Amino acid sequence: MKHKSDEEFLKELLNDFKIEAAEHLQAIVAGLLKLEKMPGAEATQELVELVFREFHSMKGAARAVNLIQIEQLCMSMEAVFQEVKNKKTTLQPGMFDLFYQVTDSLQTLVDEIDTAKNSISQNTITKLANDIDSLILTESEKTGISFFKSGQAKKEEDQKQASRETAPSDPESEERTSPLSEKVLETIPSATKETVRVPVEKLSRLLSQAEELVTIKTAFDYQLEQLNALAGNTDNGLSKAVESLKQVKRDLALSIDELLLDTKKTLMYPFSSMLNIVPRIIRDLGREYQKEINHEIMGGETEIDRRILEEMKDPLIHIIRNCIDHGIETKEERLSSNKPAVGSLKVSISLDPDQKVVIRISDDGRGIDGNKLVEAAIKSGVITPDNKKGMPQNEKYNLIFKSGVSTSPFITDVSGRGLGMAIVEEKVNKIGGTVYVESEYGKGSTFTITLPQTMAAFRGLLVKASDRLFLIQTTSLLRVVELSPDAIRTVESKQTFVYNNENLTLVSLADVLDIPDRHIRKSQRYSKPVLIIQVSHKKVAFIADEVMGEHEGIVKGLGNQLKHVRNIAGAVLTGDGRLVPVLHLQELAESALHHGEAAGYAAISGEEDESPPGEPDSILVAEDSITVRNVLKNIIEASGFRVTTAVDGMEAYEKLKQEVFSLVVSDIDMPRMNGFELTAQIRNDKQLADIPVVLVTALESAEDRKRGLEAGANAYIRKGSFDKGNLIETINRLI
Repeated sequence: MKHKSDEEFLKELLNDFKIEAAEHLQAIVAGLLKLEKMPGAEATQELVELVFREFHSMKGAARAVNLIQIEQLCMSMEAVFQEVKNKKTTLQPGMFDLFYQVTDSLQTLVDEIDTAKNSISQNTITKLANDIDSLILTESEKTGISFFKSGQAKKEEDQKQASRETAPSDPESEERTSPLSEKVLETIPSATKETVRVPVEKLSRLLSQAEELVTIKTAFDYQLEQLNALAGNTDNGLSKAVESLKQVKRDLALSIDELLLDTKKTLMYPFSSMLNIVPRIIRDLGREYQKEINHEIMGGETEIDRRILEEMKDPLIHIIRNCIDHGIETKEERLSSNKPAVGSLKVSISLDPDQKVVIRISDDGRGIDGNKLVEAAIKSGVITPDNKKGMPQNEKYNLIFKSGVSTSPFITDVSGRGLGMAIVEEKVNKIGGTVYVESEYGKGSTFTITLPQTMAAFRGLLVKASDRLFLIQTTSLLRVVELSPDAIRTVESKQTFVYNNENLTLVSLADVLDIPDRHIRKSQRYSKPVLIIQVSHKKVAFIADEVMGEHEGIVKGLGNQLKHVRNIAGAVLTGDGRLVPVLHLQELAESALHHGEAAGYAAISGEEDESPPGEPDSILVAEDSITVRNVLKNIIEASGFRVTTAVDGMEAYEKLKQEVFSLVVSDIDMPRMNGFELTAQIRNDKQLADIPVVLVTALESAEDRKRGLEAGANAYIRKGSFDKGNLIETINRLI
C-alpha cells in the first residue's frame, strides 16, 4: 500500500483547514453583524459565546497546521470575547471596524494558503493584534506583555490548549475537533455521518464527462434513424434489429439523463452560501455612503448549480451597490420626503413554476427617472432621438443595462460610468438568464434576475437561414408561427406584425447575420416560419427559411480567438458530426432592433460632411506637483486634446477668465486655492458655470467625495486607482 508523503499529507490538512476556516469566518461575521446592532449592555451572552468559540476553534485548528499569523489574530480576538463573556468589558460601537479589519485579514490569509502571495505583512498582523489587545489591557499591562507570550507563560498556554484538545469527549461540550481529528473520524463508519469530502474540481470533471454522453446519445439517435430508413426499404430481418435498438436507445437515454441529473445535484449549493456576504456589503456601503439601511434576506435555502452561483457573485454586488449608491437616499432626504429615516433593501430567492431561480433585489429609495435615462442613452449614442418616441416605460428603465448609460451627475472610480449594470446583464445573459428592472419614481426599484437552476445540456431548435444551420435556445423561444405575407405591415420603414395584440419587429434571420441568400426556392412559398424570441422583456420575430426540429447537445465555447464574434455564443456537435453555431440571443435581439439604422442615417444626412475638422478641445490641468502635472498633460495630449497647465487653483481660475476651455482637470490639495474652492468659484461664475470639472485626487474618504459633489464637480477619480483609460473615458463623456 502506497503511503502519503509528508508534503501530500500537509497539503490535505491545509485543504481541510481552508474548508473549516471558511465555516468559522462565516459564523463570526454573521455574529458580529448581529452584535453590532445591539448596545453594549444588550449584547446577548449566546452570541458572544458563539463568536468566542468560533475564534477559539479556528485558533486551535490554525495551530495544528502551523499557521502562526492566523493563530495570532484569533488568539487576540478570543481574548477580547473572553473578557466580554466574563462581563469584564462591554462591546462598544467603535470596536467593530477593528473587528472587521481582523476578519478581512483572516479571510485574505486563508485565501492565500495555497498560493505564493503574501498580501499582509507580519508588521500589519502584529499591529492589528496589538490594537485588539489594547481594547482590554491596562497601560501597565500594555508595556509588560508582548502578544506571543514568552517563557513559562507561553508554555502554560500550550499545556492548557493541549489539555483542552485531548480531554475526554463531553456530550454537552460544543468544542470542535481539529482537522487532523476530523480526518480520523471520517475513516470510522457511522450510522449518522454518511458524507465524504470530494474536491469540487473532481466533481466538475465528472460532470463534464457525464455531459459528453449527451453527444453520444445524439449520435446514436441519428444513426438509428439512418438504420430505420434503410430497414424500410428492405425485406429482411433488419426491421426486427431496429426495434431492438430502439429499446436500447430508450434505456440508454434514460440512464444518461438520470446520471446527468444526479451528477448535477452534487454541485447544487444553497444560495445562503453566497448570501452570507450580503449583510457585510450592506453594512460597509451604508457606512461609506452615510446611509442607514435595514435589510431582509429570504429564500437562502434555494439551491442552484455552484457554477452559476459563482458567476452571480459580481452581478449581485453591482446591483446592491447601485441600490445603495443611487437608490436609497440619505436620512435627511428621506425625512424631507416623508419616508422612514432608515432605508430598506430586500433580497429574495425563489423557484418559479418552471423550476427557474428568481432573484429579486428591491429598495425603497428614490427610484429611476425614466426620462433622464432616455436622455442619457441618447447622449451616449445608445439610442437616437427618434427611438424615444412611444417608448414604453419598462423599456426606458431597462436602458440602465446599456454600457455607458448613467443618470448620475457625479462620476467616480466605481460609480456613474454606466458600466456596472451593463456587466450585470452581460454575465446574466452568459449563463442563460434574464434581468430587468421595475421602478416607481420616488418609491423605489426592483431588479429581477431569472436563472436556470443548473447548467443544463443545451436544448434548442435547429433552423436554417439561407443554406446555413443554426441553433436557437428553446428557453427564450416563445413560439414558432407560420406567417403569410398579408399579415406583414411596414411601420417607419420596418416590417412588423401583430402578435397577442402587440406590434413586433420582424426581420430576416439571414439578413441580421449578414448571410448571402443562396436558398434556391423551386416554388413560391406563401407562408414562412417565424421565430418569436424574448430577451429581457423584449420580443423580436425572425423569419427563418426552415425549421428542422429540436436538438439536444453540449455547447462548446469558441475559444479566445473567436470570442468577439458577434451574435454567436458557441457551437454544438450534431449526431451526423456537423458543428452548428448557437445564436447569442441577447446580441441577436439588439442586432435586429438596430438592423437598417445605418442606412437610415445615410439617407437623412444626404451627403458626406466635407467640412474640415475643428480645433481640438482645450483642457486646463491644475496640479501643484510638477511630476503629476506632466503625467496628466502627456496622457491628455496623447488622446488628441490641447492642454494648458496651472500650478494651483488661483492660477487656474485666472487662466479660465482669459481663455476658453472645454473642461478642467484639478487636484484637490493645492496652495492658495484648492480644488474644492476652484470648483465652487467656477460654478459661481456665470460665464464659467457650465464647464465640466474632474477632480483627480489622493483623498479617498466618503466625506471628500461628498464635498466634491457639493462644490459642483462632475467627476472624482482617485490617484490610488488612477489609470489613463479612466481619465480619458471620463473626459470624453463630459465634453
